[in-house]
Amino acid sequence: MKNSDPSLDRLLRAAGQYRPAVVEEEPPFGFTTRVVAGWIAGGAGREGFGLDAMWFRRALLCAVAVMAVSVGWSFKTDTAAPNEEMAIASYDVTADIP
Repeated sequence: MKNSDPSLDRLLRAAGQYRPAVVEEEPPFGFTTRVVAGWIAGGAGREGFGLDAMWFRRALLCAVAVMAVSVGWSFKTDTAAPNEEMAIASYDVTADIP
């Protein structure tokens, strides 16, 4: 089968020949020590952490509340014994399924 698009072929060949330049520069020694000292001191990223933690705590408490309500609701509806008509209807539905 002949390739009908020579510009695409040329583009793919050019992309295959591309070699990115490898740059292995390290940051200056003073910069690295300042960053590590900031991490050890606990100052890195502390500005917005309190607000994020507060929202996470609120979301977790809301999720626990929704879960507790749903579990309570399911126990409340499951404790009632089915009456005779419900048992007959349930049997009728399951008996019809092949």
